[in-house]
Amino acid sequence: MSAKTGFYLDKGTSLEEQVRRIKDIEAIESDSFVQQAFKSSRDDTKSAVAQVKQESEKGPSQDISLPMSIVYDDSGTLAHPSLFLDKETAEELWLNRLISLRQERLMGSPVT
Repeated sequence: MSAKTGFYLDKGTSLEEQVRRIKDIEAIESDSFVQQAFKSSRDDTKSAVAQVKQESEKGPSQDISLPMSIVYDDSGTLAHPSLFLDKETAEELWLNRLISLRQERLMGSPVT
């Protein structure tokens, strides 16, 4: 690895990603590099995920009704309802949350 390419390494990337990145950079900097139009593969993956698999004709057909309009739950308040809880209920909810976080931490799972 040359000193020139060592500048591009990141501590957060894996060794495989670093090697691939160095090879890509060296290929771009070489004399045989030919500039091409950029084509993103981002749209290709989205269209592949967006395709819906059709069910076989043997299965029973189901009628699905979709809502035709968006219904908003407008309670007339600007603040979240949890802000209007009484103090005892809020403390009880917090203690239950704190106990569950402590139990998760003791069991070895990371606390999120």
